[in-house]
Amino acid sequence: MQLAIRRFKGESGERFAILIDEFGMPLYYPALYVTAQMRGASLSINTIDNALSALKAMYAWQSYYGLDLESRFKRSELLVGHEIHSLRDFMQKPMSSMWPSAGNVVAIQRKQDRVAKDNQYNRMSVIAQYVGFLAGRLHPVTATSAREIAAMVAQVKANRPSLSSQTEKDRSESDLDDNVLDALEEILKPGGDSNPVTDIGLQYRNALMFTLLRLTGIRRGELLNLKIEDFDFGKYTLRVVRRPDSAGDPRTYQPLAKTRERTFPLIPELMDKIQRYITDYRNKVHGARKHGYLFVTHRPGKTLGWPISGSGFGKFIGSLSNLTNEFSGMHSHALRHHWNYTFSKNSDENGLSQERESKLRSYLMGWSETSGTAQTYNKRHIKEAAGKATISLQKKHLGIKSDDC
Repeated sequence: MQLAIRRFKGESGERFAILIDEFGMPLYYPALYVTAQMRGASLSINTIDNALSALKAMYAWQSYYGLDLESRFKRSELLVGHEIHSLRDFMQKPMSSMWPSAGNVVAIQRKQDRVAKDNQYNRMSVIAQYVGFLAGRLHPVTATSAREIAAMVAQVKANRPSLSSQTEKDRSESDLDDNVLDALEEILKPGGDSNPVTDIGLQYRNALMFTLLRLTGIRRGELLNLKIEDFDFGKYTLRVVRRPDSAGDPRTYQPLAKTRERTFPLIPELMDKIQRYITDYRNKVHGARKHGYLFVTHRPGKTLGWPISGSGFGKFIGSLSNLTNEFSGMHSHALRHHWNYTFSKNSDENGLSQERESKLRSYLMGWSETSGTAQTYNKRHIKEAAGKATISLQKKHLGIKSDDC
């Protein structure tokens, strides 16, 4: 049985996601789970989509081993140890190898054939909650049923891989530096001979997207969610606004602002670039005036003038990575980390206290001051400063002056 996740937008603008079979029919219990447990908890559409992806993987596991959890639970048969172990191992597979066209699932043979540990962990977490939900509705009620179901859920969770922050690659480590970013901005400069696109309006849009990401550190979802009304051209400010389930957004996969709303001051030169893109290029694209989103699709087609989609933005970033090996590590979130690294260096140069720096960073990034996220994004600078301090101690011990090296 081949399954797929279908997303659609309701008349109110609310986004929905369902798990469907090969005939396009929704699966009843996953739909009930999403409605009762996830939408009722006001979880985002992206969180629901990720959960359905985990359930899709669980159904692939059932198909491979000839299991039917719904029938099993109705017969008072819960998952046993060896089945949970097979579920754990199966959740290491990439989704592409779970539903092969030939009908046979390929065994995992190489480490690179496995998904990341955090992916497997998230899948198992969703499945643990789901089997508890399913068994709670289908298993006949007995004096011990609730305790037995809870024990099964606990066993599934216990088989999740351990995640060690010490062994995982630090996401704050970025190979980007200002020379690389300067070179990219030069390539993207509108009218430049090395620009990878020929349409001048598209050149202005791409250059402006890159510049805003670099200078503000906003997320890609926040960038694609920007509207013209978010810019105050008199006060030179940009406001990041949350717009979940916007009826005026034609995109089924609506980009979302994950963090808190906040306001950025922008220099007049950058505001002038934004104003020029709007008046000289964006507003001349057919269909762009039907909505207020800043960045639109310029290429001819049925989505001409629509707000640029997440996949369209991804292709733009991917095109930068493919220009030369120097840009191979380019992705939008790397720009966010680099912004934080630059902010840390500027804070040191301006003599800001650690507490003041953390508060400013949390506001500009849209985090709660007590979340601790600021420290995560400051790791690269902390490690660099720690390295300099270590070298200084070694030189002092050996009696070497800094100018001697």
